[in-house]
Amino acid sequence: MIPAELRERSGLDGTRATWTHEGDKLILTPMTMERILKARGCLKSRPGEPSAFDGIFEERERKRRREDP
Repeated sequence: MIPAELRERSGLDGTRATWTHEGDKLILTPMTMERILKARGCLKSRPGEPSAFDGIFEERERKRRREDP
Protein backbone atom coordinates (compact mmCIF):
# COMPACT_ATOMS: atom_id res chain seq x y z
CA MET A 1 0.00 0.00 0.00
CA ILE A 2 1.03 3.54 -0.64
CA PRO A 3 1.20 5.59 2.57
CA ALA A 4 -1.63 8.14 2.92
CA GLU A 5 0.81 11.08 3.04
CA LEU A 6 2.32 10.11 -0.32
CA ARG A 7 -1.11 9.51 -1.88
CA GLU A 8 -2.33 12.94 -0.83
CA ARG A 9 0.86 14.74 -1.86
CA SER A 10 0.88 13.01 -5.27
CA GLY A 11 -2.80 13.44 -6.06
CA LEU A 12 -3.40 9.68 -5.91
CA ASP A 13 -5.90 9.74 -3.08
CA GLY A 14 -8.98 8.01 -4.50
CA THR A 15 -7.62 8.21 -8.06
CA ARG A 16 -6.78 5.22 -10.22
CA ALA A 17 -3.20 5.09 -11.43
CA THR A 18 -1.06 3.23 -13.91
CA TRP A 19 2.47 2.14 -13.25
CA THR A 20 5.59 1.60 -15.30
CA HIS A 21 8.92 0.08 -14.39
CA GLU A 22 12.08 1.92 -15.44
CA GLY A 23 15.30 0.35 -14.27
CA ASP A 24 15.05 0.03 -10.51
CA LYS A 25 12.19 2.56 -10.23
CA LEU A 26 8.45 2.06 -10.15
CA ILE A 27 6.62 5.09 -11.58
CA LEU A 28 2.95 5.70 -10.69
CA THR A 29 0.92 8.04 -12.89
CA PRO A 30 -2.56 9.24 -11.90
CA MET A 31 -5.26 8.52 -14.50
CA THR A 32 -6.59 12.04 -14.86
CA MET A 33 -9.22 13.05 -17.42
CA GLU A 34 -6.52 14.90 -19.38
CA ARG A 35 -4.43 11.73 -19.61
CA ILE A 36 -7.44 9.65 -20.67
CA LEU A 37 -8.35 12.13 -23.43
CA LYS A 38 -4.75 12.12 -24.72
CA ALA A 39 -4.76 8.32 -24.82
CA ARG A 40 -8.06 8.30 -26.71
CA GLY A 41 -6.64 10.76 -29.23
CA CYS A 42 -3.73 8.46 -30.13
CA LEU A 43 -6.22 5.74 -31.13
CA LYS A 44 -8.18 8.04 -33.43
CA SER A 45 -7.83 7.02 -37.06
CA ARG A 46 -7.28 9.36 -39.97
CA PRO A 47 -10.16 9.92 -42.38
CA GLY A 48 -10.57 6.87 -44.60
CA GLU A 49 -8.40 4.60 -42.44
CA PRO A 50 -9.73 1.79 -40.23
CA SER A 51 -9.64 2.46 -36.49
CA ALA A 52 -7.15 0.73 -34.19
CA PHE A 53 -10.07 -1.20 -32.72
CA ASP A 54 -11.11 -2.48 -36.15
CA GLY A 55 -7.64 -3.92 -36.61
CA ILE A 56 -7.73 -5.61 -33.22
CA PHE A 57 -11.15 -7.15 -33.90
CA GLU A 58 -10.05 -8.37 -37.33
CA GLU A 59 -6.94 -10.02 -35.84
CA ARG A 60 -9.02 -11.73 -33.16
CA GLU A 61 -11.39 -13.06 -35.82
CA ARG A 62 -8.47 -14.45 -37.87
CA LYS A 63 -7.09 -16.20 -34.78
CA ARG A 64 -10.51 -17.62 -33.92
CA ARG A 65 -10.86 -19.06 -37.44
CA ARG A 66 -7.44 -20.75 -37.19
CA GLU A 67 -8.36 -22.30 -33.82
CA ASP A 68 -11.78 -23.62 -34.87
CA PRO A 69 -11.70 -27.20 -36.19
